[in-house]
Amino acid sequence: MPGNPKFTVTFVIQGKEFPVEVNPNQPVKVGVVKALHDSGNQGNPDEWQVRTEDGKMLDQNKSFEEQEITGPTKLFLSKGPGRGG
Repeated sequence: MPGNPKFTVTFVIQGKEFPVEVNPNQPVKVGVVKALHDSGNQGNPDEWQVRTEDGKMLDQNKSFEEQEITGPTKLFLSKGPGRGG
C-alpha cells in the first residue's frame, strides 16, 4: 500500500466529536493525544480508554492498522477506572 494514505478517525469525548487525521501505521495513542488536546482535556492519555462503536477496547500502543482500523471510523474515549496517583 504505497504511502499509507491517511484517513480521519472521529474521537467522541463526553458526547462531542473531534475528527483527527491519522496514519494507519501510527499508534492509536497519537490520535488520542491530538483528540484530547483539541477537546481541551489535559493529562495523561493512559488514563483514557478507547473503544470502537461495537465496544471493542483498543490498545493505544498498537497501530490503527494492527487493530484492523484502516479507514474512517468513530472511536469513543472515556476515563478509565484508574485511581488517583
